Amino acid sequence: MTYFLGRDVLCSITTEHDFCGISVSMEQGTAYANNVRIAQVASINASTDVITTSAAHGLTTGDPIQFTMDGTDSTVGMTNIDAHTIYFANVASGTTITVHETHAAAIAGTGKVDISDSEATTTNITRELNGNSDNSSPDTFIFNRSYPKYTDDGGMQDITDSGTSAAPIAATGTNKHMISDLVGIDLTLAKQDEDIAYFGQRTALKAEIKNNVTLALTRKKSDGRFEILFQQARDGLVSYTSTDKTAKDIDAATTVATNVLPASGTVVLNQGPAEGVERQPNQNFGYRMHLQLKSGEEVLSLQNMCMQEYAVSLNPDGVTEETITFYGFIEPKIDTAGYTTLTTVAEL
Repeated sequence: MTYFLGRDVLCSITTEHDFCGISVSMEQGTAYANNVRIAQVASINASTDVITTSAAHGLTTGDPIQFTMDGTDSTVGMTNIDAHTIYFANVASGTTITVHETHAAAIAGTGKVDISDSEATTTNITRELNGNSDNSSPDTFIFNRSYPKYTDDGGMQDITDSGTSAAPIAATGTNKHMISDLVGIDLTLAKQDEDIAYFGQRTALKAEIKNNVTLALTRKKSDGRFEILFQQARDGLVSYTSTDKTAKDIDAATTVATNVLPASGTVVLNQGPAEGVERQPNQNFGYRMHLQLKSGEEVLSLQNMCMQEYAVSLNPDGVTEETITFYGFIEPKIDTAGYTTLTTVAEL
């Protein structure tokens, strides 16, 4: 009986964040945190189709946006706006935007969506977890650790109260979130030791210092999303209790407990220390990788993996491949299914 078969091998990647994922817009060349609230709508001018927000929205023209209601209301209180559908913003000012159905229209400022106000003050501009791994820009690219949990339709409370179970290896259906077009997987598990020689002993002690885990994935390059991810979010996501970024909020648990999406300014892409901000590894640091070697029998879950290298190889026959190398220091979990529990402080 053959134990290892290529057709059994699956690889998935999620953030280490229980609630938030990452999308990448190829049109903007930008990565975004998903399952966040950008701003609350204050009013809508039905004659000009301009939305005014209650506070500064921080958007740039061409940014993808969605609309989500407060509570459990699944219908957006604006005409011609569908819940959970991706639109694009044209920024008129720090608190005003118009909505467009395509990125090109938003950039050109043409083809505004004709909207009117019915429930403006309970409407929020958001970015939800959207689509699956078969989708392309600007749908969600890297889902949350508990995916497909927190992807429920409805208002913000429906999302935060989601009772869906995590499915870390989901190869089919609407919850598919595998890394596609893989042609090579190189996994290295090693230990970093310290040699200690004692007087009177001929054999030195090998004292384990830490684990060294490296996973290199080679795939047919279909777009530039992994390249943008390497440039802007090598270390995944980090969330804070407020926009001043002084106290971390693991899994955005403080905000989610109040049945609202965390503010976009409190969940940021982690590219390492920047502008004097201290970002030592925490429980949400990096990405969670799942490598299935045998369906239902052996799944390796690699915690807090960060992107170490990105490379592209060009071939004369026109086939382009990209290699993404991840590294981590936590001992892999081996089980019959993927491990989705939050990394403990002791493990870090």
